Amino acid sequence: MKKKLLIAVPLLVLVTVTAWFFRPKRELLGEAYISEKSVTLWSGVAQVREPIGFLRHGDRVDTLAKRNDFVKVRTSSGTEGWVDGRLLMDPTLWQRSEALLKRAESLPVQGSGRTKVATNLRVEPGRTAPRLYQFGRGVPVEILARASADVVQAGDEKDSSEPQGTKKEDWFLVRGVASRPASETTARSPVPPAITQPGDQGVPIAGWVIARFLELDVPDAVREGANASNLRPIAWFELNHVDDPSGKKAQYLLAATRGSEGQSCDFSVLRVFTWNGKKSRYETAFIENNLCGKLPIQTDRSASGQPEFRFLNADDPQHERVYRLIQTVVRRIRDGEVVSPRARPVPRRNK
Repeated sequence: MKKKLLIAVPLLVLVTVTAWFFRPKRELLGEAYISEKSVTLWSGVAQVREPIGFLRHGDRVDTLAKRNDFVKVRTSSGTEGWVDGRLLMDPTLWQRSEALLKRAESLPVQGSGRTKVATNLRVEPGRTAPRLYQFGRGVPVEILARASADVVQAGDEKDSSEPQGTKKEDWFLVRGVASRPASETTARSPVPPAITQPGDQGVPIAGWVIARFLELDVPDAVREGANASNLRPIAWFELNHVDDPSGKKAQYLLAATRGSEGQSCDFSVLRVFTWNGKKSRYETAFIENNLCGKLPIQTDRSASGQPEFRFLNADDPQHERVYRLIQTVVRRIRDGEVVSPRARPVPRRNK
């Protein structure tokens, strides 16, 4: 009996080791990336299940299995669990998202704003374009570019202020942060340290949003000047600051347009607002209409330290238009031109 055991036990161990070594390996379905700011990793798909972790936007996972709307994934730390498959982004779309972010990082900021409502971030202008992310309400973003696209009604992107019958609408390329606001963070059960928890540092993200869904952070002086002339702001900049007994006062450039959305030009109007210290008010120091300007507008300083701004216009898309603010006078600078501040236009008061 002992001899049989001495033979059987090693044989059983050998069979077990061999079976383990040659076990069928779990095939991966592929890879994916988390598209939401916070996604729960569940222990299973049954009605009774436990959260075992949280993933955030941009986290890469291996996909192992699918069941209805759920996908079994493995995180970079080796943790396996189930997530809502609708919250995953395929690698191709993720690469487009990364390329868009890289482009956005190279563009100068044209303005800023906050989302009025929950707002979808898309890979290109248009409501049917793939969604990259969804901003919540009140999320700050930087505006980088503008485009227009055909209006396609979507149930998740309706707003009571939306004009009816519009064939095209404006879109802004924006840059922001994909993160879970601290106010949304609640007590959670312990999770593996390699898995991101809500409230962690945000991830930079860029994409296109419907322009109407943003509340623009236009300075009061610029907003008043735009409203007085029935202008729709597109971009705005602080050109410089001047001294005043009440403190430093900014002087502004506004690029705007009139009329409905969906125009081929990014902006058609320029205004410069300067501070009149004697009268303690802003005045319109410069007006130019009938433009077909293209963003981005770039601001700079001349060799003598005077503010300059430049952009491309449709009438000469190969050469930039350059303007310079000299005291309270704006002059267009042409090659070889010597600019003198003697001639001054009559300032207009912002009402």
